[in-house]
Amino acid sequence: MTTTDPAAHVGVTEIGEMLGVSRQRANALAKRPDFPPPLTQTRAGRVWERAAVEAWERGWDRTNVGGRPPKSKPAPQQ
Repeated sequence: MTTTDPAAHVGVTEIGEMLGVSRQRANALAKRPDFPPPLTQTRAGRVWERAAVEAWERGWDRTNVGGRPPKSKPAPQQ
């Protein structure tokens, strides 16, 4: 049996912690076509190689996050 360092593999919760986002947001990011594919699927969930996620993060444009646009300020009353 081959053993590997468990810290070398991450799930959605750890990805959220690594990226500073919620688990739900990490799940959405993992569905992007440019996100690295998971190594495997277990009953507990998908598992990724930590190094692949870190490499993806270095190229991630955090400014293009989508979502709801900010509320516009009301026009000043005269």
